[in-house]
Amino acid sequence: MQLSIVSIVLAEQANNEFRATWVITWEHIDQNKNPGQNMEKIRKIMEDHKAANMNAVIFQVRQSGTAYYQSSYEPWGYYAGYQYPGYDPLEYAIEEAHKRGLELHAWFNVFQTSSTYPGTPAAGHPEWICRDQNGISMTSYRSVSPGLEEVRNYTINVAMEIVRNYDIDGLHLDYIRWNEHTNTARQIVEPIMELQRKDGMISDQELQKLNNNSSGRYLYDYNHPFSSGIPDNFDSWESWWRWCVTTFVETLHDSIQSVKPHVRLSAAVLGKYNWSGWQGYGTVYQDGAKWYNEGSIDHIMPMNYHWTTASGFTGMLEDNCPQCWRIFVEPGLESGRSYTVGPGSYILDENNVWYRHPDIVANIRSINWTKGFQFFSYRSWDENNYFNTAGQSFFQGKTKVHPTPNIFSIRPNKPLLAINAVDSVTMELTVYPSSTNESGWFIIYRSIDPTATPDIGDIISIQYKSEDITYTDYLSDTDLVYQYFATQTDRFWNESEPSNRVYTSSGPMPDKYKISQNYPNPFNGVTTIPFAIPDYSHVNLSITDIRGNTVATLINQPMLPGNHTINWYGKSDAGNHQASGVYLIYLNTGGTVKHSKRLLFLK
Repeated sequence: MQLSIVSIVLAEQANNEFRATWVITWEHIDQNKNPGQNMEKIRKIMEDHKAANMNAVIFQVRQSGTAYYQSSYEPWGYYAGYQYPGYDPLEYAIEEAHKRGLELHAWFNVFQTSSTYPGTPAAGHPEWICRDQNGISMTSYRSVSPGLEEVRNYTINVAMEIVRNYDIDGLHLDYIRWNEHTNTARQIVEPIMELQRKDGMISDQELQKLNNNSSGRYLYDYNHPFSSGIPDNFDSWESWWRWCVTTFVETLHDSIQSVKPHVRLSAAVLGKYNWSGWQGYGTVYQDGAKWYNEGSIDHIMPMNYHWTTASGFTGMLEDNCPQCWRIFVEPGLESGRSYTVGPGSYILDENNVWYRHPDIVANIRSINWTKGFQFFSYRSWDENNYFNTAGQSFFQGKTKVHPTPNIFSIRPNKPLLAINAVDSVTMELTVYPSSTNESGWFIIYRSIDPTATPDIGDIISIQYKSEDITYTDYLSDTDLVYQYFATQTDRFWNESEPSNRVYTSSGPMPDKYKISQNYPNPFNGVTTIPFAIPDYSHVNLSITDIRGNTVATLINQPMLPGNHTINWYGKSDAGNHQASGVYLIYLNTGGTVKHSKRLLFLK
């Protein structure tokens, strides 16, 4: 099993790595600011992600049963002042993300619906709220019951409105589980505290309440009271609780696939799958591994907030098995679906170990089946001025998102690429898509390696469009010949073959194959041989004696077009010094001699 996973990973492109942060509502909108200021904040968020060479943003749009987009089901949220903020935050975020080559994943809190503002699920349907064994409903941190079919159907309708109406790249589920609360010291909590409660972690005091008062948990509803016993066709409450959440996920995924199959469904699951006192499987009845393995989600994003050391992350991933993820997600890994790691940057900050980010990233990368990162959260990175630092260090260089396996994905035909040398340092590149029927991702590569491919070429631009795109590249070294090529992908990141290749040169590009006079000539010791290549080709440059015997092969490899030089030291391939005399230089491509020249060697 492990060998098959490794083989899949090795076959994938080195230029692929998911990189994002979670952006919470209050990080992108403030009810005390005007629309222009809030929109400026969204632009800054996107610019920051671009500066860090990230390629995605996880942008919160549903929180506590309220919306931060145009919803026909739920009211505007607290941070929008419970009213239209003068712009559509989700629509604007998508537009600004795509302008910068970033994916936008709409972050959707599922069953945690604490707000009682008019129009919210908790206000309109108090009967949907979870109850304890005595049939008493939650009075704080309210959650609707995943066990109620009407709750599941309603929530799917809310989610699908986003999928249908917005050009999102992914729908990201949070609080996709039963709640963790008990009736111990039942009390009213300020709404702002409910809003700002973070998923993924629990205090020691709360965990103790769970352990000491498991019978007081809110895990029942009006249609499934504790007094009625285990629901029919189930052998335990636990199996029913897990079934309820899994059924929701499966139904939502099927619904998305029927409308916009390119929209990736992901889930923020607890960082510990089925081990310890605070875990997804046994504490809140969230079977993230099952969803991932069976394809009910396309991308799993655990909230790995418990760990603050590099070794802790590799232990959690595979070194500390059975208390690790790998042994539970192998079918999902084999399928090619994405597993990305979610460090809690705010935890590193609180523990004064922010400096560990590079080592944590390096260790996670050493686990070759992981496919990237999502950090919690944007504000921590912003307050630590970390976006530029990351983009110049462990996130140096752009990357693509890993392709999503899907039967609806069709590999695009390759685009065309044109170059206009504005001056010696300014190269204007234009990519012409093979089809303009649908928007997709266009990727431009640059390299001085004539054999460069999309696996290893330097990505200099990623853009989201349906029509021609342009990009201006500024060269730092005009003495080198650079090649460019481009690809286009569908919305699943299924990438085309590379386009034609175009080239730069410090002078006019040669129009024919040519060997110029070597210098010095005659020579004793070393001579320099100039030659010109007009097209990308496999070049053989060899030295023969006057009888036609090959003495030395100086070049036998693909080469970029341009003017080149190579030195010959008067030795054979075996390192033997040659006799004085006349020798011939041959430039050969495709089995054809393109040019030749004589030189004179004097000992």
